[in-house]
Amino acid sequence: MAREKDTFTREAHTKAKKLHVPDSGPATAKAEQQACSTGTLHQLVDPKGYGVIRRSLPRFVQRSDGLWELTNGPPMPMETRVDTTGSMGGNVEVAIRVLPDAFELCSGVLPGWDLQMATGIFGDVQDVPSGQPDSVRGRFTLCRPQFEMTAEKIVEQLTLMVPLKQGGDNPEDPQYGLFGGAYLTSAYVSRIGLLGYDFTVSDAPGRNRLDRNFLRCIFGEEVFAMVAENGHNINPSNLPTTTEVVTDLLRRAHAFFLQVGDSRETTRFWEPVFGPDRVVMLPTTELLPHVQAVIIGLTEGTLGLGDVKEFLQRANVCSSDATSITRAVANIPIGAQAAFPNFAKRPKKGDLYKGKTDTWPIDPNEVVAEISGDEQGTPGDGPIWS
Repeated sequence: MAREKDTFTREAHTKAKKLHVPDSGPATAKAEQQACSTGTLHQLVDPKGYGVIRRSLPRFVQRSDGLWELTNGPPMPMETRVDTTGSMGGNVEVAIRVLPDAFELCSGVLPGWDLQMATGIFGDVQDVPSGQPDSVRGRFTLCRPQFEMTAEKIVEQLTLMVPLKQGGDNPEDPQYGLFGGAYLTSAYVSRIGLLGYDFTVSDAPGRNRLDRNFLRCIFGEEVFAMVAENGHNINPSNLPTTTEVVTDLLRRAHAFFLQVGDSRETTRFWEPVFGPDRVVMLPTTELLPHVQAVIIGLTEGTLGLGDVKEFLQRANVCSSDATSITRAVANIPIGAQAAFPNFAKRPKKGDLYKGKTDTWPIDPNEVVAEISGDEQGTPGDGPIWS
């Protein structure tokens, strides 16, 4: 059996914070300064960086017999986009602080999967960094990172983001992040007939339209060519509405809107977009990992609704918040993942593949020898999918 490749640990999270987070001031201070001086995002979190399409792929090592061994189980992508405008401006710091809870709780309800996280931020297309001209409008609306599995990479990406923290809370523009989730994501889990997870977190309503100029500004001039390369057909002259984007997103992900606060205006906007069963009240962004884990556990069938309150209280959630969360998730599509025909057939850690791009592992009866080989390749500066 090949050794498991690196994954998340609390110790690694502590080291990553010491390495990337300044001792004082915002965690994103350096990135904000760069944005002010250059008018650009770091390529690791720029939606147009690294080929535009975000990939969640299996991790392998090659054996001496030429076969590829799955080291950590099949990859499970979890993309989260968090509002960082107005009253939500401190959410990058919150995301870094609660990251160990997020990884441990969500991994705990995904036994056998290799959790791969992409936590990004969004704002209003009208906002620009302080000192920048209006011509950069839209360039910082979305920070979209790579799917990663280790604390060092995830923390680094979070500190490279540029939360504009401007404006009020009405409305915001997560529809561009939803567009990326629907059309500019390539995930192995889709190839085996299952869905990943996608969460949008905000206290504000959105807009039910996209602008092609902003799409090009955010994802690059070749955005529609990249969408086509990824298997989708979008007419730049007849763009989908936000509701239509979410309909398409639901074909590849269990997608939810997590609403902070009790604004009726926000609820009235998002319920028709996601459906009332996919709009879940979030008591505070500090409890985002707990709510995500509950939703995933219920969807995967690793939690039952009757288990939720005890699960949350074991994770140090107070009784009143645990009761509130239990009530909030009661109507989500429970067991939706487990209902798919391929759920019981999903690959497992140690399965062998003839090629790294194959969808399914080979029959164990075909294996002649099980001699582990060394890992191939070495990591570089950018994201590496193997």
